[in-house]
This record gives sequence, structure tokens and C-alpha cells, in this order.
Amino acid sequence: MSGIGKQKSKRNGRAARGARRALALCAAALLALFAALFACDARDARVRLSNDAQPFSGARDAVYVTARVEEDLRRVTGEQRMTLTNRTGQDQARVALRLFPNAVDEDSLVLSRLTVNGEAASFEREPDDKSVLYAPCAWAAGETAELSFHFALTIPRVGSWCARGDGEALCVGALAAPALWQDGAWRLDAWDALAGPLGVGRFDYEMTLDAPQSVLAAFGGAPVGLEKTDGRAVWTVRGEGALDIPFALRLREGLFGAALRQREVSGVLVTALAADAGTARRLLDAAETALESLDAIGLPYDGKALCVAQAETGFARGLAGSGLIAVDGAADGETLVRDVTRLIARQRFGVAAQNDSWLEPWLGLSLASSAELLAYRARKGEAAYEARYMEEIEIASRLTRPAGVTVGAATERFSGEAEMTQVLCEQGAAMLLGIERAVGEEAFVRALTLYCARSANAPASRAGLEAALREATGSDWGGYLQDELTF
Repeated sequence: MSGIGKQKSKRNGRAARGARRALALCAAALLALFAALFACDARDARVRLSNDAQPFSGARDAVYVTARVEEDLRRVTGEQRMTLTNRTGQDQARVALRLFPNAVDEDSLVLSRLTVNGEAASFEREPDDKSVLYAPCAWAAGETAELSFHFALTIPRVGSWCARGDGEALCVGALAAPALWQDGAWRLDAWDALAGPLGVGRFDYEMTLDAPQSVLAAFGGAPVGLEKTDGRAVWTVRGEGALDIPFALRLREGLFGAALRQREVSGVLVTALAADAGTARRLLDAAETALESLDAIGLPYDGKALCVAQAETGFARGLAGSGLIAVDGAADGETLVRDVTRLIARQRFGVAAQNDSWLEPWLGLSLASSAELLAYRARKGEAAYEARYMEEIEIASRLTRPAGVTVGAATERFSGEAEMTQVLCEQGAAMLLGIERAVGEEAFVRALTLYCARSANAPASRAGLEAALREATGSDWGGYLQDELTF
């Protein structure tokens, strides 16, 4: 070989070795990246169970559900058993159940094979409202009755509270619940999508959900058991003081498809269910930030488990059920944190303190928005809070509003979610934060805490909020609220 040929051969050899080294370095970098991503994912991906499986206290009614999910997420069938105590103070001849929100879709929820205290019986339907069913029951004051029945739920392909999309299903308020007894009668409000399920009595529940292992499941209650066999997974879930039994389902679709991730945040087991692992992590991160910022202002989450589901709810700012919130997951990081924070606050002002979302929706929406703004201030500081307040909130109080649509208006007066958001979430927040500016955050939050604590066993009210404000601040805010709610 000539000298020139030997030199070329050496250069080629060095080039080949360099290329191999470069490939090896790239491969190592990719492996390191995947390892880092896996390590990050591993922190959140392992299925965790709550260790809270204590017997229910008996202070509330109890609901037991055994459910089975079909492979295509189209139907859920099973049995419900309710142990109900007559706390009305009167002898009753029947007990009322609410069917939200499936009553708006004919036959999407069918109940059958009713037994009352072990004896076969038949349901009676409220003539003018198909969301109400009665079970005949000779029910003396203070007596406990047991109702059992079969249910078949066909999840409709529509938006909002109970819906089935491509590879996903969201069920909030999907199953029958005991009606609320209030002021000497069953609360039988008509269903309204903006108000959501209402007129439901608080209850504790345990649910077992049998689903194919090709389905990922997340719940509003605390998961306390999981068994896998024969290609199916059986979850056991418990919830206390709930107003519904919410759950979300997604089909696993390949290696990079639907994902379920979990993380413990300040003692709360947070579960995120999303279309992919990246979105699940974003939801977990947003929930962690939201929980920590609410805790920082003295309004910690009062549940043991929280589910954040990615779902098309039909509501721009998402949807809140008992222990479960749902958002579309497409918002940028800061907007997502704000939306998740507001929805978690709705768990307190709307579930823990169950307000009348038909007649006084501001008690849930305005209080939740004011809490979100205070949490934002805790995260971002006073200057950022002032800028946002002037740009988004203060301006809403100056806009001309349709006649009669005020912060104190009933749900029926609003034309849609956008108008409710502007009036209740923005103008309503400005109204409440006017009090906070006058008395300070500590006294204002103390009033909200008193209000929630006193509303744990009965629906919340404006009178209850006024009493809490008076006790916490030493001033009477009734006149201020009257002016702001009716202006």
C-alpha cells in the first residue's frame, strides 16, 4: 500500500472510531435521559392505596356499590345498597332518590329489582321530574331502612357531568343518591347543567369497580384495595361526606397512550388520569402547587384523596365533584394551576360546605374564586396579585351587566357559563376581597373556615357566612353583602 493509501486508511479508521464514540455518547445521553424520565415517572406512576379503611361512623347514610365496566366504556352495571336512617323527625311512607345527571337522558340510568328491608318493591317516579324516584317504605322517625337495587348505566356521548368520548369516560353524579330532606320536605330541584347536581343528602360510600385491565380508573374517593386476575382489575374505593360517587375511566392505548400517575402531597393522595404521561405529570404538578398554595393561606384540602382527570367536560374552567375535578388539560402552566386551584377550592365551597347552587350559586363560585386569588398572592407576591386584580377582577365590577343579572342572582338568570364566570367568579371575587382588604387575610380566612365548619352537616347559607364574618372580624357585613349582591 502506498504512503498516501496508508494515511487515508488511518484517517478513515480514526473517523470510524470517532463516529462510534459519538454514537456511544449519544446512546448514553439518550439512556440517561430515559432513565431520568423514568425515575421522575416512577415517583408518580406506582399505584398507591390509602391505608384508611376504618368502619363508617354511622353519623351519615351509607351507600355500597358493586359495579362492572364493559371493555368499550359504554356501560357500567351493578348493584347499589343504601342504609338510610330517617332523620326527618317524622314518620315517612317513602324515601326519595335523586338521579343526576342521567335523568336528562332518557333511560341512560335504569334501576330495577328493588328490595326494601329484604322485601321486593317497585319504584315510583315523580310525574313531572324524571330525576326523582321514590321507594315505598314504612319508615318511622329514627328508624334505619335498607334499599337494594340493580342499576344499568349507559354513559351518553355528550359533554359535561357524565360523558363518554373516544377512549375516555367521566362519571360525576352518575349514580343514584339519597335526596336531601330540608325544611320539612324532600329537596326536588329540577336538574340544571350550570347548577349541577343538588338536592342530595351527604353520605359515606364504598364502591368496588371491576374493570378490564385495559382500562385505567381513577376515583373521587380513596382507593383502599386493588386485585388483578383473569385480565380484570377490581378496585375498592371509599369516600366520606360525599354528594356523589365520581370516577373517570380511560382505555390504555399503546406504550405512549393513556396514563395514570399518583403522588402524595401533604398527606393527600393525588391521582391524575390523562391521555398521556406528560399531561398526567402536568396535572399532578398543578395539583401539588394548588394544594400547597391553598395550605399557605390557611385553607388546606380537607379530604384524604383527590383525583384530577383530563376530560372534555363542556365547561371552560372544568368541573368539580366529590373528591374529583376534571379539566381539559390543554391550558398553559399558569392557567392550569389557576383552574386546578379554583376547582380544588370548590371542593371546600360547594362540597364540604354544600351551598344551594340553584338559588345561591355565588356561595360556591365566588368564594372559590376569592380563595384562588389569595392562593395566587401567596405564590406570586403582592405586586403580581395587584396587577392581576386590576387587569382581570376590578374591571369586571365596572362592566355593564344585563339587567337583573347580579352576583346574588339565581342560576336560572344566567345565559351560560361565560356570564356566570364574569359575574360570579370575577365580580363576586371582587366583592369578597373588598372585605379581605378591609379586615386582612387572617381574619377573612378565619371567617371562611368557621363558615365551612358550621356547614358540615347542613346546607350552607348567606346567613351562615354573615355570622362567620361577624364573629371573625367583629363587624357586621350584612349591609355590604346586600348592596353588592343586588347591584
